[in-house]
Amino acid sequence: MPKIVVKLGGSFLTRKSESDSFPIDIRLIEQAAPSFVFLDRLRRISAETGDLLSGQSLMLVHGAGPFGHALVDGYRSGIEVTPVDIHGSMLVLNRLVMKSLGETGIRSETVSPFDTVEHRGEFVTGELSSRMKDLERRGIVPVSHGDVVPSDSGGIDGYEVVSGDTIACDISLSWKARKIIMVTDMDGILDVDPREGTGKTIPQIGYEECVRMLRGRGRKGSDVTGGIAQKIISCERPIRAGIPLHIISGIRYGNLSAACAGEPVGTVVREG
Repeated sequence: MPKIVVKLGGSFLTRKSESDSFPIDIRLIEQAAPSFVFLDRLRRISAETGDLLSGQSLMLVHGAGPFGHALVDGYRSGIEVTPVDIHGSMLVLNRLVMKSLGETGIRSETVSPFDTVEHRGEFVTGELSSRMKDLERRGIVPVSHGDVVPSDSGGIDGYEVVSGDTIACDISLSWKARKIIMVTDMDGILDVDPREGTGKTIPQIGYEECVRMLRGRGRKGSDVTGGIAQKIISCERPIRAGIPLHIISGIRYGNLSAACAGEPVGTVVREG
């Protein structure tokens, strides 16, 4: 069966633009969490994922939204936030994702980067990839997420932020995936900066042209991992290895199925 890595973006799953009102105190996050997650979107994408499992093998990665970005911003602003707080906040979001998958009947298991990834000048994801591939061979859908991981360069009290995009791209190479699908709140990459007007979705674009076009564009809300341009750059290695990146909107039911089937939806970024 085709192997596909699906990245559920923080802007799709969560109210990422409301990071300023997200509680920094880890004791309050569990209580506030459902109000910062688009639960209807999560239920829909979980149901669609369940429908797809008979035709392809999937690995899932989800982003952080305010569950990660707000706390990292707080740390950088001098607020007392620890790496354990950031990781704990990500686990709160992950539990909501796993609950939704389970209610759809999907057998899934989380592999956390916190204790399977290290940063030594670059991210070392071999253990995480190995555990995810083992789960997939056993018929279990592996799930991972953005997080903080031990780092030899300090960063956040000896930890560094690893984005869900980096995780998705690294496991796509290790697993030899057919494609990466990024599920976002946008219809794909537009031919104009969304801040300057409504443009048209670009159906296909080469990597180099895509990066040049996006570098000058801003990002929405709090995003400590760099916005859409950095998402594309994170996927350079798989794209150059022949694994296309498919960017779609998950808001409309059926887009994920269409992207898995190779139908024209969203934007496909290829080598070139």
